[in-house]
Amino acid sequence: MTLYDNPLPVADYPAYLALRDDMLAAALPYLGLAQERQKQLQRWANDSKYLSDVERSTATALLGKHPCRLQYIGRSENNRWRWAWDDPADYYPPEALRDALRLKQYGEAHNIEWLTRSGWPADLPGQYQALCALAVMLNDAPGHGFENPAYLLRDLNPPPDKGIGRMLMTVYPEAAVTHNIPRPDLVPRVVNDLAYAYGPNSLGAATRPAIEAYLATLPSQERIPVPADIRSERRPAHIDYFPDSATVFTTAQPWLADHFLPLATFDLASLDPALGDVRLHLVKPLEPYEGYIGMETTAVHTDYCGTNWIAFHLEDDGTYRFLADQNYFLGDNDDPEAEAYFTEMRDSYAARKQHYRDSGFLGDVDDTGLPCFGEEPEYLPYLGGGNWTSEAPPPAFTMKDSADSAVDIRYQNHRFTCIAMTAGYDWGEGGADTMILLYEPVNRIALMTFDYT
Repeated sequence: MTLYDNPLPVADYPAYLALRDDMLAAALPYLGLAQERQKQLQRWANDSKYLSDVERSTATALLGKHPCRLQYIGRSENNRWRWAWDDPADYYPPEALRDALRLKQYGEAHNIEWLTRSGWPADLPGQYQALCALAVMLNDAPGHGFENPAYLLRDLNPPPDKGIGRMLMTVYPEAAVTHNIPRPDLVPRVVNDLAYAYGPNSLGAATRPAIEAYLATLPSQERIPVPADIRSERRPAHIDYFPDSATVFTTAQPWLADHFLPLATFDLASLDPALGDVRLHLVKPLEPYEGYIGMETTAVHTDYCGTNWIAFHLEDDGTYRFLADQNYFLGDNDDPEAEAYFTEMRDSYAARKQHYRDSGFLGDVDDTGLPCFGEEPEYLPYLGGGNWTSEAPPPAFTMKDSADSAVDIRYQNHRFTCIAMTAGYDWGEGGADTMILLYEPVNRIALMTFDYT
């Protein structure tokens, strides 16, 4: 196992993902229960979420107005984990390492290597949640807290030069913690937090199992249904990432390759047979540099392409034909800053494409030599409203936006299906916060719009 190599070899990227899955599997019985304790602790402290007046040498702090004793668990150091017992002996009072050492002993007893060694990568969503849950529940602690290591260790001479990240600590108030959140309120809040966490707090594929494991610990009268709208893991059976533009755009419009970056080509039938036995393309436009795409070229809008809306026809050969002419695009408009921006987008896209060719994973490598795994598009997502609905679609399409149901977009009364959503910047520099790809199978029209938050 070479997860401890720096930089991490490309061959060990799968091991990094497996490490995250192993951590969540070990923490699965505790994720919801640890959330319960944390919420009760914070409510008891008048909804204080952060420690203050943290003193390293005495392992003390305040949570709200309440004095607390601390146990130092560990910290991230350039996106790799370092257990507190691996720091120099004068960093912390010996008695403040008890909980970290208990975790180490648990790892030794259960043959869990990452609980017994420092240096493994610790930057994937879900890893901190697993560490928090294990630290709290295996030590029967009231809750946990974090501190910036650079601040925590500021009085050392010399201070550590790797203060990036955060120090995890278990928290023991000197006064007894009373549980002030009624169970009928607490359980839905815990389930909601597990179900809808995002970014570094996301549990990914472990979300539903974590909720089910939590609910299984509760008396039957406290259990609630698992939310039905947890993000689906549906994905096409066959996906080609970063396809060649010649397979994406019709030869009749060779200039499309100057304006779009091909991201993925995938089959629709495996998502929903009603969509047809075709392959669709997800593309990222280089424009806009400012505002919305098409905003400055209204004179050449068509019934299919307008401000913040673009459309393609899926040709018989499987390529896209753009439903406007080349003048729809503004280009860099002889603006050096726009030209530099588009060059940066192309270069970063090329780097992501090469990274995928080399590693087989979406994303890139961070400054510490660890992979930043990219997000796959969300397939067949719910089409809720947003800023994107403020721009009406081009005349060929109708749109009904309701707070009670998905946005309904149609062409000749045939309804579009929302096929995929993805962030433009997940594929390199630039792009919308959400790129939305829709498809209408009767007339084989692919429609895109873009949301900015």
